[in-house]
Amino acid sequence: MGIPGSGATAIILGAFLLHGLQPGPQVFETSREIVYAVFASLFVGVVGMCLIGFFAARYLVKVLDLPEVIVSAYVVMCCILGAFAARNNITDVWLIVVFGVVGYLAERWRFPIAPMVLGVILGPLAETNFMTTMISFGNDWTVFFTRPISGTIMVVALLTIVYPVFRQLRKRRQTPFSAPT
Repeated sequence: MGIPGSGATAIILGAFLLHGLQPGPQVFETSREIVYAVFASLFVGVVGMCLIGFFAARYLVKVLDLPEVIVSAYVVMCCILGAFAARNNITDVWLIVVFGVVGYLAERWRFPIAPMVLGVILGPLAETNFMTTMISFGNDWTVFFTRPISGTIMVVALLTIVYPVFRQLRKRRQTPFSAPT
């Protein structure tokens, strides 16, 4: 169905879509060269990682002896330099800083990041298909409930939204009110 199963798959799918590659069953017909280039680069990467891992693992593990603050500062510096080097644009640096803060706050408040990535990737696709459906059926939103498959999906989606609220209300009613001491 084109829905990625993990955050890493969602990022790869997003990269394909950004480069104009439509993932799906026809990808080998429409973009054969790009797909084989990805396969070849993965093969070269695996061979390179094996060689580096075999010969340099003893030395690379010394990074773990450094304090976490120094390693984190180095990683942040490399990310900022990479963002600027990609297009020589300071706006990219500000974007990476803003999204870094958003990611930090999401991690701190235990908000899952993978659904946000999926939303960013699948959102435009869902919006395009929604607009196509609305135009095809004369802006009649009830079409989502009248067809058997879409009606079932909409009912399940509504239940997944309503059920946690209902469960929370039921839990509050069952818990006896205790006076503050």
